[in-house]
Amino acid sequence: MLNTSFLKLTKLFAVLLFLNICLSCKEEVSLNFSEISIVEDTDATIEINIPKAEGATNAAKQINNTLNQFVNNALDINNLKTNETNTTNSIAVFKKAYLDFKSQIGKTLYTDLPAWEVLVDGEIIYKSETLVSIAMNSSINTGGAHSNLIFKFFNFNIKTGKTLQTKDLINDIPAFTALAKKYYDKEILSATDDRISAFNNNDFKLPENLGFNEEGVIIFYDTFITGSNNVIEFIVPYTLANDYLNF
Repeated sequence: MLNTSFLKLTKLFAVLLFLNICLSCKEEVSLNFSEISIVEDTDATIEINIPKAEGATNAAKQINNTLNQFVNNALDINNLKTNETNTTNSIAVFKKAYLDFKSQIGKTLYTDLPAWEVLVDGEIIYKSETLVSIAMNSSINTGGAHSNLIFKFFNFNIKTGKTLQTKDLINDIPAFTALAKKYYDKEILSATDDRISAFNNNDFKLPENLGFNEEGVIIFYDTFITGSNNVIEFIVPYTLANDYLNF
């Protein structure tokens, strides 16, 4: 009788231990996000709104470092490539650069120098048990005719925080490229003349970064560096893309 009761307790303990391990693993993989919001309107105008991975895990740290690096690169107008991860320091350096420039150029101007402006936004556009896709964009204006615009998708492995490249996401890049080109050609057919001249070429390639949302794979091309701000964006639905995805 005693042995039977002991065996039952042992089995119960084993089941509870197994469930606890499963739940712990599930909690470990899960990753929650909040938002960082920074607004500075003294000297220069700076507004930053980006996601923040919560927790002290290595995955959260890696994701936050990568997103912060995007912000700090936007603030690095002197292109110093310092790999600064502290946004507070980057803001201070940016504002000092503006004040120094204002002091130097202001001696030759008869009007006030317009304040420099930095806007950085980030948004989680897709999240699953294995992947989180974040769209980041920045707009920098230091007094020129056009703002300097940058748009980029970041895809992270939720468990490790690793930044996933196209080769990590797509298992057959040539075949997926051929599929994406069909949607690209269709988009070009309905585009205006200036968009056609900005994008149309015979050497079709996937963009450097892919995005993901609930509908499918986001393909995004831009010509922000030309000042024309032309974009082409379309979605390859999961019904066709799933066979080429690694997640």
